[in-house]
Amino acid sequence: MSIRKTFAWLAFPVSIGYAMAMIVRNFLFELGILRQTIPPVTTIGVGNIAAGGTGKTPLSDYLLGLFADDYCTAIVSRGYKRKSSGCIIYQPEPMSTNGAPVQETPDGSPDMLSTFGDEVSMLINKHPQVLAAVCKDRNEAINNLLEIETPPQLIILDDVYQHRYVKPTINILLTEYSRLYADDLILPFGNLREPRSASRRANIIIVSKSPKKLNSLEKHIISDRLKVQSYQKVFFSYIDYAEPVPLFDDMQLETPLSDVRHMLCVTGIANPDPLLAELRLRNIKVDHMRFSDHHDFVASDIEAIHKRFDAIAGQSKIIITTEKDAIRLRETLRNYEGERPPIYYLPMSIHFHDEEGNSFTKHITSIVRENISFLSRLSTSGAV
Repeated sequence: MSIRKTFAWLAFPVSIGYAMAMIVRNFLFELGILRQTIPPVTTIGVGNIAAGGTGKTPLSDYLLGLFADDYCTAIVSRGYKRKSSGCIIYQPEPMSTNGAPVQETPDGSPDMLSTFGDEVSMLINKHPQVLAAVCKDRNEAINNLLEIETPPQLIILDDVYQHRYVKPTINILLTEYSRLYADDLILPFGNLREPRSASRRANIIIVSKSPKKLNSLEKHIISDRLKVQSYQKVFFSYIDYAEPVPLFDDMQLETPLSDVRHMLCVTGIANPDPLLAELRLRNIKVDHMRFSDHHDFVASDIEAIHKRFDAIAGQSKIIITTEKDAIRLRETLRNYEGERPPIYYLPMSIHFHDEEGNSFTKHITSIVRENISFLSRLSTSGAV
């Protein structure tokens, strides 16, 4: 028996205890002993029951792109690994919740990154018209957003599935195609934050990071394995990558991108496998330099990246990273005294299979539109 399997079996009693604690917690919510708040604003919850990356941030990006032009929209997150504390609001002319101005910090600059964290900073960069709030307590964040001069009509709650004190209008659960929650077990024996039965709280289930080609039979089999309920909608999404973008606008590359044959892939995300698979599909030799999720890059990391890159023979080479890692690398390189390595990032987006893109859009926009209209009528009548 391998060391990993031995550890897993030793952890099994801990998993049982953890599972029982989560079952009791969820039962207390169902009984109303632990109380949920239904905010007086339309909300979309995005989350999962598995630890690790299932594509929550790309989905939040997709939803912001879908709604931000039509409605005053906000993103709420805990702001993982931010250096700030308390509840902080971002506006196009940002103000903190205590009325003190937050320095305008576009393009993922240090103040933005340290205040809001990498994920929210990336989303603000891509959607500068949106509001944002980082706060450990989602209810507090929502309340603070609703108190500003122009409050949001729609709030997207990132990584909120286990934060049950707020009940979203729409609850979206993501599960990764290659690691379905139906095939997983509770932490630490497995990778689940909650028992599989927690999936029943979702209105929508998205099977993320699926292959670009997926037939209807396989979709049906997966839906059966997930035990999708009659009130739930299931959709299948995949990742698409654009062409590499330089980390800095003034970055010069000796070799045209079309001639690049070797890449050093630098990642600090939970699951880099889809990116690595995409790069290898492009008939490019890939070396991988992996850091921990949300890694804070420092000067010594840049030097290590330089050394690894210089060891690759030939000139037709570049360094590639993810859109989220680019935010953190850019901050470090701004103050780096040495030569900047030729780092590019690969923009990513999610798409839905075949007609499901239109189906998902129609389904969720219909709910959002009707709920915003309903709340508007209530507000006009003075009921809220």
